[in-house]
Amino acid sequence: MAFITPLIFNRIRVPSVVGEILFGLAAGAGFYIISRYTGEPILGDNSSVSFLAHIGFIFLMFLSGLELDFARLERGGKEKIWLAVSSYVLCLIMVYPMVLLVSEWTTVSFDPLFVSLILSTTAIAVVLSVVREMRLSRSDYGQTLIVVALVADVAAMLLMTIYAIMVDVQASDDLYFALLAILIFAAILLFFLIIFRIGSWSMWRFPDTVKRFFHYDDPNELGVRASLTIVFTFVAISSVIGSEALTVLGAFMAGAAISMLFQNSKILEQKLYGIGYGFLVPIFFINIGITFDFDAVLNAEALMLIPVLFMVVVVAKILPFILLFRGRRSKSVITTGVLMTGGLTLMIAGAEIGRGLELIDETVRGLMILLAVIFAVISPTLFKNMFQRLDEEETQ
Repeated sequence: MAFITPLIFNRIRVPSVVGEILFGLAAGAGFYIISRYTGEPILGDNSSVSFLAHIGFIFLMFLSGLELDFARLERGGKEKIWLAVSSYVLCLIMVYPMVLLVSEWTTVSFDPLFVSLILSTTAIAVVLSVVREMRLSRSDYGQTLIVVALVADVAAMLLMTIYAIMVDVQASDDLYFALLAILIFAAILLFFLIIFRIGSWSMWRFPDTVKRFFHYDDPNELGVRASLTIVFTFVAISSVIGSEALTVLGAFMAGAAISMLFQNSKILEQKLYGIGYGFLVPIFFINIGITFDFDAVLNAEALMLIPVLFMVVVVAKILPFILLFRGRRSKSVITTGVLMTGGLTLMIAGAEIGRGLELIDETVRGLMILLAVIFAVISPTLFKNMFQRLDEEETQ
C-alpha cells in the first residue's frame, strides 16, 4: 500500500501523505463495514504496528523541523518576518472566538483554545512544493509565502507544546512535575543552541572531517547516524516525564537544529527523507486511516461540524491577509490566504497530542484528520488555478 500510493497520487498531483491516509481510511472503512456485519472486530491489538507508527510519528515531526529553511527566513528580512508574525497573531485572534462559539453550540466535547491552535497551523511542506512547482521560489511573492508558512509552523508547534505542558501540570497537581516539565522544556531549547554552536565550531575548526557527513557514497553513513543520534537524544530528554507534547517538540527541534546547522546539505536531507517518507512515516499515516473511529464521526452533529470548522479556518486564514495587504489586489490577497489554509502535518500532530491529553475526544480527532485531508487537497489546487488566472489577467 505504501509503495502504490505515491505512484497513483503523484500522477493526479495530490500529496502522497494524503493518499496514504485515504488508503488507510478506505481499508479502515472496509474493516468497519465487515465488523458491523459480523459483529466481531477485524483488527486486533497489533503492538508491533502501533510501535512502528509511533516511531513514524516522531520521525514525521523530525522531518517537519528539517523542512524549516532558516537561511530563507534570514533572507526574507524584518518586513516579511513581521508580516508573518502579524498574520499568525491575527489568525489566532479571529479563530478563537469562532471556535468558542462552535463549542457552545455543539455537544461535542473539546478544548476551544487547543482546537484553535490546531486550526491555525500551516503545512510548510505543501507550501514549499506548490511554490517550487509554480516556479515562485526566487520571486518576492514566493519568499513571502514561505516565510509566512515557516513562522506559522514554528509558532503553532511551540504554542501547542506550551499549552499541553500547562494542561499536564494542572492535571498532575504536583509541584515537582511542574518544575521538571519546565526544566525539560528549557533543556530542549538549550540543547538546540548547544548543537548549533558545537556544529558551527566544528565546521570552522575541522572542515574536512565535517565534509564526510555529506558524502553521497559514505559507506558508514556518518551524516545519517549523527542525525539519528541528535533526534533520539532530543526525544530521550523530552520523554523523561512521559509527555507526548514534549516528545513531539523534541523531535521537531532536532530537525530544526540539523536544518539550521547543515543549511546546504541536500544529500543528507535526501537520505533522511528516504528513511522517513520511504518507510516509517507511511506506516503512521496508513495506521491513522486504519484505526480511524468511524462510529465517532458518522453522526449528524459531527458531520455538520466539518463545513462549520472549514469556514472558520477559511475566514481566519484569509481575513488577516486582507487586513494586512490593504492596497494590493483583493484577488492576490485571497490567493495567499487560500494556500495557508492547509495544515496537514501539524494538524494531525495536534490531533494526536490533544487526544492523548483528553483535550479533544475521538470525534474531534477524526474531524481534524478529515479537515487536514480536505485542505491538503483543495488549497494547493485552488491556489494554482487562482494564481494562473491572475497571471493571465496581468499579461493581457
